[in-house]
Amino acid sequence: MELYKIMEEYGFKKSSSCSGFEWYTKSAKYKSVDALITITSNDEPRLPESLDEPVLVDITDRNSGNDLEPSRRFESLKSYLDTLDPLS
Repeated sequence: MELYKIMEEYGFKKSSSCSGFEWYTKSAKYKSVDALITITSNDEPRLPESLDEPVLVDITDRNSGNDLEPSRRFESLKSYLDTLDPLS
């Protein structure tokens, strides 16, 4: 299965900026706050290319853009996804 389809199963969509940066995003409630979860490759702001690639996960307030948690690094995208429940 293609990576973007796996990410869609977890509710993530591809997003990009006008400067060419890419990430996966997902809206969520986090401690009663409207939040945005973003996932990028660990080494630069681009989409991870495989489930085995290290990633950086950020959780920010959708309204203010402030971090709700410090950025977290995961040894692989799969290890992060293993902490989530896929959508049914």
